[in-house]
Amino acid sequence: MKTWVKVLLSVVVILVLLIGALVSYVIWDNREIPVERPPVIKEEVLKPFELKREIYGDPDIFDQPRIQFSWHGPNREKTEIWSVKIDGTDLRLAVDANLLYPKDGNLGLQPGFNTYRSPDNRYILVMLGEYSVSYVAVYIIDLKSQTRKKIEDTQHAFLIRYPWVSDSKSFFYLRGETGSLSRYYLESEKIESIKETSSKSFYVQQTAEIINQIGIKDLIRLDFNGNELERILLGEKINNHFHNISPDGQYVSYRNMKGTILTDTKNVKDFEILSTFSAPIISYKGKKLFYSSNIEFFNYDKKIKQRRSFFKKYGGHQYNDKTGFQIASFSLFNERISDVK
Repeated sequence: MKTWVKVLLSVVVILVLLIGALVSYVIWDNREIPVERPPVIKEEVLKPFELKREIYGDPDIFDQPRIQFSWHGPNREKTEIWSVKIDGTDLRLAVDANLLYPKDGNLGLQPGFNTYRSPDNRYILVMLGEYSVSYVAVYIIDLKSQTRKKIEDTQHAFLIRYPWVSDSKSFFYLRGETGSLSRYYLESEKIESIKETSSKSFYVQQTAEIINQIGIKDLIRLDFNGNELERILLGEKINNHFHNISPDGQYVSYRNMKGTILTDTKNVKDFEILSTFSAPIISYKGKKLFYSSNIEFFNYDKKIKQRRSFFKKYGGHQYNDKTGFQIASFSLFNERISDVK
């Protein structure tokens, strides 16, 4: 065979091999490779905000304790008073802007002050500020008659925590001008001065005629006339802004150099340190605690020591990212499903 023929055949073989290799590479490169992809997470579709109002006396609304707070809700023009059940359901508008703000615009809800519901769920005590004179005064909202009334001689006053007496006929507050712990009677509109004091750390106990006071290191129990009944040493110096007492007077939470402390007044040496900055609201039976971080709300089960966030769907990312509004000024009410004598 001639040399040129051999060369031509060699070239053809080489071309065939190259073409075959190229075809094989293309087929290999376009093969289907199983790829481990992350699972597709269905984006949560938030339901449109549904405004529901509290209905005075509705048993379905008050079948368990509720948390009351101030909030500038979605599509609302001003901060109003709302409530929700402690399981995180049934968000309701309790007091709307019509009762909180007059048409002349000279009065307004002070979000830095808590609002307090009476034990019979009829009245709410609020601090409303009159901007032209730069002071706040105590007002009482009657949910049954849907009226607002200013309590006279309460300029520069201060509502203590748990101010209501258990029969809902009177409440305690601090009169700013006289510097005294005072009692106001709803029916007679009488104001009774109880005790001269500069302290603001008072809690009316719901199981007896006792006022609990947090001192520098002590829990002090007073009768309704201001006389000292008992003094319980709690421990180191207490932060005078972060403390709380359960309505039955048994459990106390407070902050000191160790952190946030929760203790039983029957055995103050047996305490636990909580992982929360603020002193929590304590439920009536002392089994659950509630505390907030402005846009969320948590509860803490004392028995199993477990924290659970349940309030974000109302006050957290769902609405806060859109509006920038925060929830504030929390208080617990309707704790006594059964009567307390």
